[in-house]
Amino acid sequence: MKRPDEHSGVTQADVAEAADMLLVAGERPSPDRVRALIGTGSHDVVAGLLDAWWEDLGRRIIGPSTDPWAPPPEIQQIAATLWVRAIARSRAMLAASHEEERDRLLGTIAQLEARLMDGASGS
Repeated sequence: MKRPDEHSGVTQADVAEAADMLLVAGERPSPDRVRALIGTGSHDVVAGLLDAWWEDLGRRIIGPSTDPWAPPPEIQQIAATLWVRAIARSRAMLAASHEEERDRLLGTIAQLEARLMDGASGS
């Protein structure tokens, strides 16, 4: 059962899934990289859950899944790499969108302040 950390909502399963994706994509899972993928969690909470993931990794490597429907490792690596890149790209696009919206709102605020100042000086 997924049990969220009481402070951030991050679960061991969230951290494990993100760390697996990073590892398959050829990147070393770190608290910052995992946090970037899952989008939440304090550094210390994610680091603790990542430690548990590292401890479990050896067992999983020695006894890999026997799921007959699991794609070959090469396909898993390609999919994980694409997923990591897609998330990074979407975060960049979202940040750019937020920046544009911020600039638009600041322009609107400046116009309103100018109208207020014109109205106050015209009275």
